[in-house]
Amino acid sequence: MAKKNRNDQISTPYEYVEEMLDRIGYVKNLVGKTILENSCGQGNILVPIVNRYIKDAKIQGLSNEHIAERLSQDIIGFEINQGQREKCIESLDRICSSSGIENVRWNILDQDFLTCNIGEIKASFIVGNPPYITYHDMTEEERQYLKEHYEVCKKGRFDYCYAFIEASIKALKSDGKMIYLIPFSIFRNRYAKELRKFIVDGMTGVVDLSGEKVFPGITCSVAFLLYESGKNSDKILYEESESGIQRMIQRSHLCEDNKKWIFQKVADGEEQFDNYFDVYNSVATLLNEAFLIKPTEEDEHFFYIEGWKVEKGICLKAISTKSEKKKRAEQPYIIFPYKREGQEISNYNENEFKRLYPHAYQYLIQFEEKLKDRKSDKNAQWFEYGRSQALRELWREKLVLPMVITKQVRVYWGDESAVPYAGYFITQKKDSAYTLEDAVRILQSMEFYQYVKMVGTPTTETSYRVSVNDIKQYRFK
Repeated sequence: MAKKNRNDQISTPYEYVEEMLDRIGYVKNLVGKTILENSCGQGNILVPIVNRYIKDAKIQGLSNEHIAERLSQDIIGFEINQGQREKCIESLDRICSSSGIENVRWNILDQDFLTCNIGEIKASFIVGNPPYITYHDMTEEERQYLKEHYEVCKKGRFDYCYAFIEASIKALKSDGKMIYLIPFSIFRNRYAKELRKFIVDGMTGVVDLSGEKVFPGITCSVAFLLYESGKNSDKILYEESESGIQRMIQRSHLCEDNKKWIFQKVADGEEQFDNYFDVYNSVATLLNEAFLIKPTEEDEHFFYIEGWKVEKGICLKAISTKSEKKKRAEQPYIIFPYKREGQEISNYNENEFKRLYPHAYQYLIQFEEKLKDRKSDKNAQWFEYGRSQALRELWREKLVLPMVITKQVRVYWGDESAVPYAGYFITQKKDSAYTLEDAVRILQSMEFYQYVKMVGTPTTETSYRVSVNDIKQYRFK
């Protein structure tokens, strides 16, 4: 399969490789045990493996000739990039040569592990750092192939590494062990639900590295996933690498609904947030560059934007946590191409919109091709927002907060006519016993931030993505 230039060549730092090998038990009595690395790059994982193998073989008193022969049988690698593969073999040859071992016929295959027929290969150990490629970054050919050949990729927007995990587990011996350095998001992403169902029976441990900068210069929260074929214990060991805290998790608990996996005990308050407040996704125009405007000038009737003018009567104040936090001198506005009567919303037909707001219509015409190319609601007209489900909920005083929370929760106010265009917005339920002021105190509390860290998906070492349902389900005292 053709690949783009993506995060499929991220080398694993040696200190993490050594830790992976220790955790999986690749320490002694290694001769005769097959170990597989299915995306080996320049050999960052295979080099320490070969070092350990030679050291152990020497302790057992094996001759250099015997070691060379066993190395060609016990160590298997896959790498489709010819340049990377050649560098890997050169590195392995140097290690062997320094120990007096020559002429190893390395079993480093120039094949794609996901598409080749590996035949009878069954490994005692599989260690890897699979390519981190999102659904968005795959070619259509890659997507289609994975959907057709891998159970964990049949639904939704899967990541490339999901298929690597499935293929590796299938390549293990009946008592084989696997450790993978994987994106932490597989435990929380809704599209990884099938993957979680696939791995849960043999998973023996998770080492949470989300508080560490594992890959220099790359923002990615990761974890070690430990898996053992034939393991039937109901206990899974969860460990926070940064703090060293460990806890045993019941496998059956993770299987209860196969939603996101939470490895920490969430504090249980008496009141649930969505009993008193509604939580919504922000308005989804699906092309903010067309609808968001930052006027350079204005008069009684018009906003002026770089040679264009737009009627004020079709514009509303736009808010997001980013715009409110920066307190920009220029207030952003949003073109609102709908009729509004109180809390009721109705549609213009195109001729009516063009007649009533000719300047706004002409301004949007420049984006017409992009607007028509959006994956919008099927009934949305080209000059309307791509999604309209939140529009009828806007017309109340509201709070806005981001999808990704970093270090602390910051909440901002929006008035009844303000349109949130990013993050989430929160309104007070009718007859609620709690006010929006109470909601601010709840959301900006240390207890809520700790909850975010427990249930959110890490995006950096200090940032967590939360969902509408996460916020709704928060229980406070």
